[in-house]
Amino acid sequence: QIFQTFAPEADRRTLIRRVSLDLTGLLPTPEEVASFVNDKSPLAYEQLVERLLASKNYGERWARFWLDVVRYADTNGYQVAGRSNYYPFAYTYRDWIVKALNDDMPYDQFVSYQLAADRMTAATPNSPNLAALGFYNVGERFINDRLLIADDRIDVIGRGLLGLTVACARCHDHKFDPIPSRDYYAMYSILNSSDEPDDT
Repeated sequence: QIFQTFAPEADRRTLIRRVSLDLTGLLPTPEEVASFVNDKSPLAYEQLVERLLASKNYGERWARFWLDVVRYADTNGYQVAGRSNYYPFAYTYRDWIVKALNDDMPYDQFVSYQLAADRMTAATPNSPNLAALGFYNVGERFINDRLLIADDRIDVIGRGLLGLTVACARCHDHKFDPIPSRDYYAMYSILNSSDEPDDT
């Protein structure tokens, strides 16, 4: 007969190390460890968690996961004729993601701004939330092939936000999910008719 028991409770040095790495990706300083170990308050752990959640490092750590989902890059792939392949303002999108996470922005707003910040902030043309539209522009550029760029944007919306391979419907109705080619090209018509601002 096998008996299952809980693992023993972690000591305070281990606990602060674990929670710091989980929330910020950084080890605690020796001073932070000593302060936590010597804090006899019954709320010491809760206060530690709140402090780490309020740290700017929290948003920086968790933004990395989102930026991977949306294929973030500072460069736009191969370019011909010696053209620069750097996105001059990619960092504004990255910084917007970090700030949104640190500000605990509700998820529905977080997603909505990335899809339609220009519509949501029409009354405030210089809104900092316009940086969220970098969602569309920080991926591969396919040597500026507009058709492939639109396809890539559909793919990141499908995989990143819906958990579906919408791009399969580019050539045929989806074999497994209820996505006909008509829906793919409806999305395509929106994305392909959208204009990007100049890099300058």
